[in-house]
Amino acid sequence: MNANGQVLTWTGRVLAEEDLRRHLNGHRQVVLSREAVITPLALEYLRQSGITWKRLEPSSGSKSTRCWGYAQERDFALVRAVVASLQREGIALFELPCDNGSCCRWARELAEWVSTGRTAGGVVLCGDPGLLCCVANKVPGVRAVPASCVSAVARAAATLGANLVAVEMPGRTFFEIRQIFRTLCHSSEGCPVEVAQVLNELEGHNHAAR
Repeated sequence: MNANGQVLTWTGRVLAEEDLRRHLNGHRQVVLSREAVITPLALEYLRQSGITWKRLEPSSGSKSTRCWGYAQERDFALVRAVVASLQREGIALFELPCDNGSCCRWARELAEWVSTGRTAGGVVLCGDPGLLCCVANKVPGVRAVPASCVSAVARAAATLGANLVAVEMPGRTFFEIRQIFRTLCHSSEGCPVEVAQVLNELEGHNHAAR
């Protein structure tokens, strides 16, 4: 964290409401790294306080990972181990809400979160990826795909710019899950132009924006 006059530069991986309450002192703008995640309560606090925020632009030629969220239908010890391993590598993952008992409503909640652009996308570990993606794709701006292996994830990222990937669990290994996360975090940004144009014509949402 670096305070400079009216600008608060936040260098942490996650910015929460409590962080703002503790560190804001007359600042009128908060600057975040490209990988940082802002919690919903922090966004609301900034809005109510009339404080603007933006992300640092990457330096020319720099290459950084993109922050993804993840959600689990139930708590998998294997997934927790993967997340801890990636964090030690410097790859931040933001935990999204767990299943609340209704797969369809959970899918909608996750899709609406992804559509805000607060994270680069979301990986969902669940028992029925097809159902989850069917519901999620009804939310404008979401490009959800089911994927069962690393190569399928890489293809979805390259050809669609998928921003919600549903992976069937249990059944995946530690190394498969870790590579899926790493593949998405290092994938190129955005939806390919031609695909974005067609999706925009179909639903009227600008997919090229994220």
